[in-house]
Order: sequence, then structure tokens, then C-alpha cells
Amino acid sequence: MGKAVTEVRLRPDVSATDTDYGMVLLDGRSGGYWQLNDTGAEIVRRLLDGGAPDEVVGFLVAEYEVGRSDAERDVRELVDDLLASGMVIR
Repeated sequence: MGKAVTEVRLRPDVSATDTDYGMVLLDGRSGGYWQLNDTGAEIVRRLLDGGAPDEVVGFLVAEYEVGRSDAERDVRELVDDLLASGMVIR
């Protein structure tokens, strides 16, 4: 993968709740939230469970009709966005 994605975890005051459409991350400090679709939720679940980014990319390539470079970009961008929002930390 281009820029390496390292292990991530939820910030201590952020909670994750599964929904019928994916997942919601709720920031207990600010009340802000992130709503993730099924694919985004699957990426986050796998990373939070300790899955290596390359394993998550492999899952996306096998499960969906997506090329490896697109899957790598999607994982990297989602993690970067969640880090920037403060929902997850390294």
C-alpha cells in the first residue's frame, strides 16, 4: 500500500454501534458522529479487530468487484479521514 496504514483503535470516548446499514461512531465528548455504510463498517471492524491493512484490502478484493489499487486507496482514505476527525487514534 502507498502510505502505510498502521494499527488504529477508537479514541476512548468514542463508541461504535452496528446499524442495519453499517455502523455509527459516536463521539461522547462533542456529540459528533460518523455514519459508515456496510463496506466502511467492515473495513473499520476488521482494522479494530487487529487485521492488517493488507488483509483488509485482500478481503475487499475477494468480496467485492474492486481492484487492489482501488481497495488500497479506499482503506487508506477512510483511515486518514477517521484519524483527522479524531474518531480513531493510532
